[in-house]
Amino acid sequence: MTKNYLASAAIFAVVILLAFQAVAQTGGGTAAHNKLDALIDSTVENTYNYRFRKALDFADSMIAAYPDRPEGYVYRCGIYSKMIAEDYFLSPDSIWNVYHAVVDRACSISKKRAELAPDNVHRLFYYASALVYRSRYEAAKSDWFGLMADGLKSRKILEKAVKLDPRFYDAYSGIGAFNYYAAHLPWYLKPIALILGINGNEKVGIEELKKAAENASYSKAEAASFLADIVYVDKKDYSGIVRLSLALHRMYPGNLDFVRSLCFGYYRLHDYDKVLRFADPCLADYRGADSLRFVSLSYIRFYRGEAYAALRKHYGEAIADLSKTIEMGKPSVLISQAYYGRGSVYERMGERDKAIMDFETAIKLNGDDNACRQARIALDSLQTR
Repeated sequence: MTKNYLASAAIFAVVILLAFQAVAQTGGGTAAHNKLDALIDSTVENTYNYRFRKALDFADSMIAAYPDRPEGYVYRCGIYSKMIAEDYFLSPDSIWNVYHAVVDRACSISKKRAELAPDNVHRLFYYASALVYRSRYEAAKSDWFGLMADGLKSRKILEKAVKLDPRFYDAYSGIGAFNYYAAHLPWYLKPIALILGINGNEKVGIEELKKAAENASYSKAEAASFLADIVYVDKKDYSGIVRLSLALHRMYPGNLDFVRSLCFGYYRLHDYDKVLRFADPCLADYRGADSLRFVSLSYIRFYRGEAYAALRKHYGEAIADLSKTIEMGKPSVLISQAYYGRGSVYERMGERDKAIMDFETAIKLNGDDNACRQARIALDSLQTR
């Protein structure tokens, strides 16, 4: 994992990473409510374990059974967001029109319901979540003003919910993410932030995320994932990444994000055997035509190849994994790293010409500054021998 990988999430940096806060407390305990709760639980469980088509079926069942409630629309947006992030769609542009229609419906219904019961924290929460998903669309369309305006509105709604009920810990995930990201805005968003009066506080954001990760009922996984993938990466707290990602992996063993984070953490801790331990079964499980497109698989395969190389054994397997990463061609920032890594393996194997070609390609791609710099050093060393 690199910070460039996280930049795709950071485009809409002032909002929740993935607003899958499953607020199942629809109240009452009636048969209808129990049915809705069951549909929500099934949707979330299937989404987290990357069974996206099944998750969409459950979300559609919610929409069909409760067309005037926001839950089905909100969760459908969440599933689409995750599928888009993993590059699931062969024609990603085509999904945005569908996404836009669903998110507009989610915002319209949740806003109306929140206005009818302005002190209902759960209705406020769904409205905030719908706004988060609309900001996902705005980010894709480079509508930075809309993105940040919806992010700010979402935070204010969540803060109102917490004011109404200080023990409503699920809201702290979104508030904490907003506070952390708003303190680390890219330069091109700062002028808009100034206009809108957006400010952040890293320390406060981290404490709010920890509060959600420890106490929330439904956003615990999101808060823990944000801490592992964003905060602890920034802080180079690799032990923290492993600790949180391992707990998440145990909850949802089919989730590639959590395996990717585990492989990254163990790789940075130089525990290469652990990288292999988690990468091997994951790559064995995800062999279908659909899943081969998942971006997370590129990273998992890359870390396995690097682990083989670091252990100085099975160089053939290292070459195969790094070559497959290059063949997948995404994300672009990873490709230069894979070329540099494969070149280093070729150099150890005495394949000088192949090593030079890979180092030159890594430099030409210039997708990752560190990989480019290391490739230049390695190339200079080879050419002066």
